[in-house]
This record gives sequence, C-alpha cells and structure tokens, in this order.
Amino acid sequence: MVNEKRQKEMKALGFLLQNDREHYAVRFLSRAGNFTVEELNNINGIAKKYGRGYSGLTTRLQIEVPWIKDEDAEKVMEEAKSLGLRHGGTGQKIRPLVACKGTVCLHGNIDTQAICRELEEKYFATDTPHKCKIGIVGCAKANINDIGIMGKTIPEFNLDNCVGCGICVKGCRQKALEVVNRKVVYHEEVCVSCGECSRLCRTNAVGIKEKGAEIFVGGRFGRGIRIGDSLGKIFEEKDIVFVVDKIMECYREIGVKGERISTVMDRVGKEKFISEVLSRQ
Repeated sequence: MVNEKRQKEMKALGFLLQNDREHYAVRFLSRAGNFTVEELNNINGIAKKYGRGYSGLTTRLQIEVPWIKDEDAEKVMEEAKSLGLRHGGTGQKIRPLVACKGTVCLHGNIDTQAICRELEEKYFATDTPHKCKIGIVGCAKANINDIGIMGKTIPEFNLDNCVGCGICVKGCRQKALEVVNRKVVYHEEVCVSCGECSRLCRTNAVGIKEKGAEIFVGGRFGRGIRIGDSLGKIFEEKDIVFVVDKIMECYREIGVKGERISTVMDRVGKEKFISEVLSRQ
C-alpha cells in the first residue's frame, strides 16, 4: 500500500496512483502530440516489461502505461531516462501542450505543430498559480483551454472573377455562401473564418483579407466547463508566441495560488484582464 507522502512525490513525476493503491500509471510525454516510432517501441517495451502489455492515450495526446508496481517505479524512471523518454505533466504548472495536425491538414490555417513546440520549450512544466492548459488548433473549434490558439483565414471576394460555379458554396459547412444570379453572396454573420472557400476557389474570386490566429483566454473543461473569451482580433502567426508571453505575464502577476485563468477573469473582470493583456502588446 502506497502512503500519501509517496503518492504525492510520485504524482509530481508523472506516476499516478491507481485505485488499488499498489500500482501506478506512468504518463509519457509527447512533443506537440507526436511520438517517434522509436519512442512508441520503447514505451511498448516498458509496458510489456513492467506493466500488463498495453497503454492508453490521454485527452492531451500523452501515453499512460498502467500497472507499474511501486517497487518497479525507480527502475522504470531509470530505463525511461536511458531511452530518452520524458514523463510528468501534473501539478500546478503548465500542463502538456497539445496541437492538432493543422501543420499538414488540408484545413489548417497556421503551423500548429511549430507553434506548439516553441511554446512547449518556453513554458512546459513552469509554475503557475493553478494548472494551466494551452491548446493550438488550425481551424475553427470551440475552445476549452486556459489559453487557446485558433487558426483563422478571413476571406475577401472579387465578384468580377466569380463565375458562379458554386464550388465554394459546396465546401462551406457553415452555409455562409450562396450563389445568386451567378455570383457568390457572402453571409459574414455565420462565417467562422475557416478559410475553406479561399482554398477551393479556382478563379481567384475568393482571396485572403487576413490570416493568422484568434487567441482565447479563460477556457476550461471538466467540473466547470467554460468557453474561452477572445482577445478580439486576429494576430499574425509571427506574433502568437509574443501574445502568449503577455497572457502568462498577466496570469502570474494577477493570479493567486489555486486560481486558473478563468477564475482570475471572474474575480477581476474578463474585460479588465483582456485589456491588461492587450495593453502590453
């Protein structure tokens, strides 16, 4: 039976005690949601040697190997270190960062993987008032991370080049486009700026007015779901990391221990928090 002191120490290292209080699930860390084939093979080897021969993915794209005996925990750590595997991702810190495959996805508007890796190098496992999660997506998705980065492409239309083919209309899942009298009509109020129309158009009738990322703060999932609030503008891709820097500055200065960003925003007012972030640009 693992005692409370040992449990706390091991959790900080990414060894999460199971409900039998005798075994751990060790959490191995990806890089921007990716593992190399060699890393996967090595994790499989540890699962066979010390666990029960299987592993599972977490919601943040990490891998957990369950059924690690307490007496084997240090052996697993030593072996993981020798194989170049990282484990951890818990506590009142920046949790493992997660990104979609926007870098290579047909629908991606930003280089999600590169942004994620850069932010991970800078912030992963650094201390925060409470746990803090950062997510990067390449297209329009509801955001439930403390800091959410959403790739967007704002279209603009040159009706002189439009031939009324309807390809963009068929590709618009939001039904923001229709063809009237052989010309496209744009309903901006329902557009989510996914950029699909600009990628589909073959006559240069749909161009790009603005491209980059909308950044959200204060989202969370779990016991209290909250959709993040937008900073209110589209940021160029080159400026994304800088903006996250300013969000982290504000959070660490204003937040008190035990507060996630959403709690800070509820306490000081979301408008004030967002205004403070933007004033540092």
